[in-house]
Amino acid sequence: MILLIDLDVLGRGSGFSVRAGPPRLALVHHGFRANQIGFADARQDRFTDRYASLGLLNLARSAQADFEQHRIPYSPEMKYFDEDHYLDDARMAEAIEQWLRPAKARFVLVSLYSLAFERTAKMLALLDPAETCVVIGGAHPTMAPQATFAHLVVRGEGGSALRHILNELLQPGFGQGPEARGICYTRGGESHIGPPAFDRSLATIPAPAFRYDLTRDPEHGIERVRVRWWKALGSRPQIYICTQSCRARCSFCSTYVIHGNLVSRPVSLVSADLDHVIGELGHNSIEFHDDDLLQHDELDDLLADLGTRGVPWSCNARAEFLDEGIADKLYRAGCRKVFLGIESMNQRTLDYYRKKTTVEMNRKAARSLDAAGIGVISGFIIGAPHDTVDSIVEDIDRMVELPLLFLSAAILTPDIGTAEFSRAKKRIPLLGALGDDGSKMNIRPRPDLFGSATPYGLPTVCEAVPKEQLNELYALANCEFFLRETSRERIARYTPADRLADAQAWCAVQRERAKELAETAELDVVRTRAAALLAARI
Repeated sequence: MILLIDLDVLGRGSGFSVRAGPPRLALVHHGFRANQIGFADARQDRFTDRYASLGLLNLARSAQADFEQHRIPYSPEMKYFDEDHYLDDARMAEAIEQWLRPAKARFVLVSLYSLAFERTAKMLALLDPAETCVVIGGAHPTMAPQATFAHLVVRGEGGSALRHILNELLQPGFGQGPEARGICYTRGGESHIGPPAFDRSLATIPAPAFRYDLTRDPEHGIERVRVRWWKALGSRPQIYICTQSCRARCSFCSTYVIHGNLVSRPVSLVSADLDHVIGELGHNSIEFHDDDLLQHDELDDLLADLGTRGVPWSCNARAEFLDEGIADKLYRAGCRKVFLGIESMNQRTLDYYRKKTTVEMNRKAARSLDAAGIGVISGFIIGAPHDTVDSIVEDIDRMVELPLLFLSAAILTPDIGTAEFSRAKKRIPLLGALGDDGSKMNIRPRPDLFGSATPYGLPTVCEAVPKEQLNELYALANCEFFLRETSRERIARYTPADRLADAQAWCAVQRERAKELAETAELDVVRTRAAALLAARI
């Protein structure tokens, strides 16, 4: 079975060679918008965020550092291509090919998202495979490396793999040695599948760890970053990470499969990164995108550094590590918002998700953060196999009583590569049809089989509540939270003045949704509760 474009096709082009001068790397950010909240309700598209791919920017910095350290022969020329800047994919592909054309070694690097698989495949198919080497990476290809529209798939982390590619592609030594571990390719009709690689480069790469400069508007010197209103803190935000992977093993997450064991960037290097982001680039708020910032090996030193900067920041955290003392430390260090992975206030559900938390831990964490003056954004997942309509409604009632700024509801998804996917395959045989031939190498969402409702192209795993009704309950959870007077008061307290209009518009969308649910919902309880919300301000 041929998994990828044969490298011999590239060898038949117009002299592609990594030995004939500086390579050009087109860093392509495509398909990210397909993962946004508008999938659940198109009216929510206006509230999506906009920021660069840290994975691509870290790869760019890694290649730059490799040249500085004489580990590759040429300094790569790099340009960042964002789908937001083009009217359509055809014009984006044309711009990429035009920029790449002068080089002898032409690469397109893409992070592939599951929900955008087909769309990104069609865009990349517009490129000439005999002239341009397409390299894809990210969570999806790490789990399912078949991609007939790419020459190379990099599984896991890509710094070492990219160095090997820039040194050895089409040479006799390509695919050999430890640096080639995560690379998948086909050559001469024979496919080679490497296991995921973990290079731990985040701990050692010189500051700054990310090439933010590549995303700046060349005319105005300004980077287009916009965060969602519920995470907004400053007028010029920037995203950043200083850890990789997660100590937890939640059933719905695959980050530990992609990144291996926890890696923490030393605080001395984090400090230098932040000097660059805040001092040189002029950003006035930081959004940490680490899975759990509190797992950093030098957390006290990190908080001490952040506390000297006078810049607000937000992060993700797990409930079991939070109490009043930690919450106060976070606030004094500048933390003003935390995404807390509560997910449920039902102990049976928490145990099923492998959260290793308790209902009381969740309650204590939310209350401690709110008491410290930190806005709490909480994850909430419905649709576990044992869930019923009644159990979900009861869980909604418990969640909306927490002192939250924002409720981030979702339906449990058997995402490719997670323990949840493995569990679901045992009960849902049709999951084996998620690829062209059922191979685990090419699994991807199939809306033709499972519909386009959330979760897109995948089945739900709840045994008692079908997908359509779960989507009604998901919508009800949002309405129950955002139409409450206490929620609106907390939103007003924590939201910057220049984003209040967005917050109010969001709540207006939930009121419109409540009207629709009251009139058309299939579930009696959803119709009744939506009507009650509209009749009274809670």
